[in-house]
Amino acid sequence: MKKAPVLLSIIISSLVLLLVGIIGRNNVYAEGTSNGLTEPVLKDVLMGIKDGVYPWHIFDSDVKNEAIEKVNAQRALEEEMLKKQEEALAAEEKKKEEERIAKEEAKKAKPTPTPTPTPTPEPTYTPRYEPLRETTYDEYISHISADIYGEDGVNFASEYKFKNVDITYFDDALFIGDSRTVGLRKYTDLKEHADFLCKTSMTIYKVLESDFDNKLTVEKALKNKKYGKVYIMLGINELGTGTTENFLASYTTLVDEIREISPETKIIIQAIMNIDRTQSTKDKVFNNTNILGRNNAIATLADNENIFYIDINPIVCDEDGFLRDDLRGDHLHLLGKSNELWREFLLAHGV
Repeated sequence: MKKAPVLLSIIISSLVLLLVGIIGRNNVYAEGTSNGLTEPVLKDVLMGIKDGVYPWHIFDSDVKNEAIEKVNAQRALEEEMLKKQEEALAAEEKKKEEERIAKEEAKKAKPTPTPTPTPTPEPTYTPRYEPLRETTYDEYISHISADIYGEDGVNFASEYKFKNVDITYFDDALFIGDSRTVGLRKYTDLKEHADFLCKTSMTIYKVLESDFDNKLTVEKALKNKKYGKVYIMLGINELGTGTTENFLASYTTLVDEIREISPETKIIIQAIMNIDRTQSTKDKVFNNTNILGRNNAIATLADNENIFYIDINPIVCDEDGFLRDDLRGDHLHLLGKSNELWREFLLAHGV
């Protein structure tokens, strides 16, 4: 019982120190490490006494302020160090990610071989010719088809080595023309193999806008079926209309239209067939001189690769270039049976 006051004093002292520790946690004991759970607050009070911070200092404003400043400085230092650590860690992670991406890109990337430059081939055909001169006003008002291109185009086109073919060669052919081509269709077996877009009085000026059999236009026909060859004979009905220049311009439009729609198709331009002596010598418009001027013009379209020019006149005309009397039905058309000569000529001029 005598020891009870001592024990009681110890308990009271401990409680006082504990209370002091609690009160001083946010000032004089703020540097302490106690958390109230694993480390008791009393520890901070005892460590404070060791370091010269006594319980009554909780009431000393100078001591409290100094302690708070130390704590704040320590916290700022810790925060700065933590920030630097986080920045260093982030930089390291960024570097690793960049290295990872670089390795993946390196795996994906394939070395691009340096392309070998393709030499530009020399042209193997003569480009479309410029006229030697222009049609004169007198020629225009006199309906003369001036020979303003000469024979250069004809001479170049004749260099091509044509081949003999059989009738099945025309299974993928299309013939475009006027009444002369109507005769070729009517009197030969070509109609059993080739397709025909032909009509009496047809001209180069209206061929692209015209409807033929089954309401077909040239454009529709070319889009509906893939043709290997297209044969054109137009020009006799155009004599007396326009000049050599605008005739060639319209012919060029037709050829270019075919090439645009069906670029793989071979185009065979057929010379305008001459007329007989009687008609040619008396008519100032429908004569072989005007036909020659226009034939020489359309021959310049041939490149001997995709576009070709063939001339049947040496087969059906006499030594003076007139349509033979024994072959003609009138002044400008072949007899029905004479169209066989045209058929044979085509079989000897495959491309």
